[in-house]
Amino acid sequence: MANGDNVSAGRVKFGPYELIRPLGKGGMGVVYLAREVALDREVALKVLREELRAQAHLVTRFQREARAAASLTHANIVHIHSIGMVGDTPYIAMDYINGRPLSSVLQEEGKMDWRRALAIGEQVADALACAHEAKIVHRDIKPANILIDNQEQAFVTDFGVAKILTADTQLTVDGTRIGTPHYMSPERCRNEETTSSSDVYSLGVVLFQLMTARLPYEAQNSVDLINKVIFSPPSRLRDFVPDMPEEVE
Repeated sequence: MANGDNVSAGRVKFGPYELIRPLGKGGMGVVYLAREVALDREVALKVLREELRAQAHLVTRFQREARAAASLTHANIVHIHSIGMVGDTPYIAMDYINGRPLSSVLQEEGKMDWRRALAIGEQVADALACAHEAKIVHRDIKPANILIDNQEQAFVTDFGVAKILTADTQLTVDGTRIGTPHYMSPERCRNEETTSSSDVYSLGVVLFQLMTARLPYEAQNSVDLINKVIFSPPSRLRDFVPDMPEEVE
């Protein structure tokens, strides 16, 4: 029985699925394009990375990702179909979005017109509003976690580090910041309480990056970057795009 690792060519049986090819890697999982055999449909299948499966708290967090995201129904959130185990390998099956991560769009095309950036940002903001209404904070909004299809529809994915505000316990490790430092809000950098405002801040960083092809804070290492986020004002949008409308800035 396949455990989901080292799929590179051909179709590999994985429980009720056939793994077709890898789509990408995240902090906790590897995502594959797969076929759900019984329904003959393509899905994106995320399996927990092999080196993490022996850690029960990480398996719990991985499964909680599915439960958090599955509770959300929105046109701009990747829909979860099911959660399960094949042997000792947990998986999450979700909609396959035929598109690219926003990070790839940036890398291939560079900065984009502010109108296009705001159109994408509006969709992400709508998705986050849905999550926040359900008391779920994404905690890792960044271009790699936003998919864009050929119709320019945006999809928020990877709630793997989501914090459910109504949960009695949290699975974060004391003293450990979860997220990507460039997109983390000042209160998160200070290890303070995370709220929906933290996602709004991260979306602001994404919008800045889309319009300038750079980040509002740059540093040589994570410690310097976090200090800048906490103590220094961000760069101005029109310092890099002088003809940007004032109201957009």
